[in-house]
Amino acid sequence: MATDGVKIIDGDLAHDVYGTFIGLYDAGESIETIKKVIEQFQADNDDVDNEIFITAYALALWEVGQLDKETLSQVALAIKQNAFANYLTQSEDAPSEGRKRQHVLNRFWNKITQPNLRPRKRKTYKAQTIFVFAEGDVLSFQMPDGTYRATILLLVSQHRGRFNYMFAMPTYIGPAKATLDDVQHGEIIGRTIEPIGRIGFDVIGIAHKDLLAITAMFERIGCLEIKQAAKCCGAQAGAVEFESFASAFANFNNITGVKKTSKTHPKQVFFVQQLLQ
Repeated sequence: MATDGVKIIDGDLAHDVYGTFIGLYDAGESIETIKKVIEQFQADNDDVDNEIFITAYALALWEVGQLDKETLSQVALAIKQNAFANYLTQSEDAPSEGRKRQHVLNRFWNKITQPNLRPRKRKTYKAQTIFVFAEGDVLSFQMPDGTYRATILLLVSQHRGRFNYMFAMPTYIGPAKATLDDVQHGEIIGRTIEPIGRIGFDVIGIAHKDLLAITAMFERIGCLEIKQAAKCCGAQAGAVEFESFASAFANFNNITGVKKTSKTHPKQVFFVQQLLQ
């Protein structure tokens, strides 16, 4: 299983559940609609993941003043089973972390069994209207070692007031700037997402304000028309300045050396043509 921290919102599953709930809530969706979406995260969970799921879900419901008796009962059962703390103690040989998780759950239970006197109101966020680059833009940039790489802006996203650019990773490496033809007829890093067999492209995410600060490091060399269905991220790394952005492109030699588990997928290369209309 993925290693999660002991907090209620501390790990991929908890963040997915809580973030999806709050995002839909702020978007104006009804509680009934949100529940139908969130409960999909509960499918095929083991006892540990179920504890993580139900506590994150209950926290979101409590914060908006909608925690129901059925969900509260599921939280009580999860706390009684104590699956995560037992896993930390027995499987991870981390009894101190197990005790921390128990303390977190005790405090959490005391919190959500009391009425929330100030339920969270729906928030509205200002949409970004001025973009640094557009989806499909192909950019050339120079690495610290003097070689050149290229990137494709796969997707721009706005979520709860945060605006991010998702840059895909073509495998171009050369002593000169790439041309649009080099990129269009080259390869790109991604992975096949099972069991649906869909391709997800590895991306580097960077926030709008951070990209503004380093715009001069990139040269737009053209634009590609990307299929909507191809705008699917397989794995995401983050960057906050040019150095962290460039570091993700530092080594394309070992792209298949990622160990595959039930929750990860090995890196692969695909033809850029597979993204295009």
